[in-house]
Amino acid sequence: MAKYYDQRPKSEQDKYEALLHKKTKTLSFRSDAEVLLLDQEVFVVRGSSDCKIVVSGCIDENELILVSVLDVIYETILSLLRGQLDRRTILDNLELVLLTIDEVIDHGHIMELDPHAVSGRVLMKGSSDANTGGGSTSSSSSSSNQSQSQGDMTISQALGMAGNSFLRSLTTGN
Repeated sequence: MAKYYDQRPKSEQDKYEALLHKKTKTLSFRSDAEVLLLDQEVFVVRGSSDCKIVVSGCIDENELILVSVLDVIYETILSLLRGQLDRRTILDNLELVLLTIDEVIDHGHIMELDPHAVSGRVLMKGSSDANTGGGSTSSSSSSSNQSQSQGDMTISQALGMAGNSFLRSLTTGN
């Protein structure tokens, strides 16, 4: 699986992936990322013998920034998959892997470098989930939900708030 943020053609993507696979298949992965320079691009690779996670950038990119992005993606996926980084587990949980990448990088721009924050966003957990997760319709939780900005709500929070409002309107007859 690959995600590209530039407009390179499919044939060039396939060429890079084949070249990268050829160069990385003999690497013995340790706990640190490996940095490679191939065809005027910098690649940082981390993974196991079964599965590799790669972040690439142009030759002008700082390798430490690329390694930081790779580390966040790797650590988040490792925690979400409970330490099992193998092909089968990744394919079974592909939605979590894709959401992790989307939370860390948005159209090539780095959005977050904290694995715990990324993990919370992927799993849609946060400090405001306590307000909607308990099934409570008390006035204190509804007032805290209403004071929360609509732009800051997740879909599940918005649905929870709408459900609470609907139940309130049914019980009061309004």
